[in-house]
Amino acid sequence: MSDKQHDTVNRDIEIRDLYNSEDVFSLAPYYLDAYRSRLNANLAFCDALDGKTAWPPNDQGEHPLTELLLADFQVVDISNPFAEDSYLEIERALLAGRAHTTCGGRPPNDDIVDKFFTLMVGGADGPRISDGVDHATRPAGRSFPYLAGPNPTPPYLTPPSAQPPVPADRTAS
Repeated sequence: MSDKQHDTVNRDIEIRDLYNSEDVFSLAPYYLDAYRSRLNANLAFCDALDGKTAWPPNDQGEHPLTELLLADFQVVDISNPFAEDSYLEIERALLAGRAHTTCGGRPPNDDIVDKFFTLMVGGADGPRISDGVDHATRPAGRSFPYLAGPNPTPPYLTPPSAQPPVPADRTAS
């Protein structure tokens, strides 16, 4: 559920907090049309970012991903094998009309942001869309509890208290 700037129906209200407070398995019926409108508008915007339409709307103008994302949960199929690269594999297979081959879910080291951007912009099997961050500085472990140790070389950040003061003639009034 993204912001309201592309939603011409509900541009005057913010519905993200309403949606996030809902029970994902039992959405309140009186907000469903507002949620669908927001998703349809934002998904159409994202789909057009590459200048192509991977997800043409149906006859009612609904985006093909709206119902999938409105049902904000993932299915895990324990009858299929685990794979490191399986985030949204069940959902992408369903959308492409083929059988899924992995258990799906969200592996801790999978680049889920790239996978999600790729799905929204390029389609079920579109070219990879990257946010520029391809992996964690320290990958998660491969066994439960999947914790990674601390980063031995974290980026150096200057705390605000250690920064030089702003000259008096450059302060905001």
